Amino acid sequence: MIDLNKHLKKGIKIIGVACASFNREEDATVPIIGAIYRGSLLLEGVLKSQVTVDGNDATEIIANMILKSPHQPQLKLIMTRGVTIAGFNYIDLEELYKKTDLPVISVVDREPNMEKITNALQKLPNGEKKLAVIKRNGLPQAYTSSDENEPIFVQFIGIESEEVTQLLKDITLVGRIPEPIRVARLIAIAEEK
Repeated sequence: MIDLNKHLKKGIKIIGVACASFNREEDATVPIIGAIYRGSLLLEGVLKSQVTVDGNDATEIIANMILKSPHQPQLKLIMTRGVTIAGFNYIDLEELYKKTDLPVISVVDREPNMEKITNALQKLPNGEKKLAVIKRNGLPQAYTSSDENEPIFVQFIGIESEEVTQLLKDITLVGRIPEPIRVARLIAIAEEK
């Protein structure tokens, strides 16, 4: 494991990944954006790809987007806006960590309602496989990214809890969401049809 907080002051590169909004009735795929930050202040690059609505390709596509990026050799951390992208296309955090050899932190602003999620997945093809990914990812834990804010809910792999606590505070400039994924989401919204 890398001591990210030790390197943060030097401006480690972090990729924040988020998807655009979509219409489940009309859209088969959804744009995803990777915003590459040096620390919390400098946007150094933007990556773009597509994932399938309610599909099973999010982990693979995010990994490939990162591995093919010219920024990949300098990246030290992946942040995602939740473990679901494009509806119920689940990101397998352990698999993403293994494929990229980078720690992964997933952040959402509300505690997920696991009962509702489980019920919805039971109605989807491959719902059992998606439930298995949810269980592997573990339950989100409450963290604060600012002393004045409500908690955010975080899942992570390849990094220690103490590092997550400090890192979230160091890279959150506005509100509760860390800058790399906040900006990735803003750019993704611009990609909407």
